[in-house]
Amino acid sequence: MVKKIIKETEKEWKKVEQEEMKEEDHQLELKENYEQDETFDESNE
Repeated sequence: MVKKIIKETEKEWKKVEQEEMKEEDHQLELKENYEQDETFDESNE
């Protein structure tokens, strides 16, 4: 019984970690896009 609960909990943690990684990737993409835009703006001045 306890092992089953532990397995379920581990599954949930993995799920949460994957979602967090996706969110971090998304934030990183946004940051990179922003920086590219800044560079582009500077080159047009």
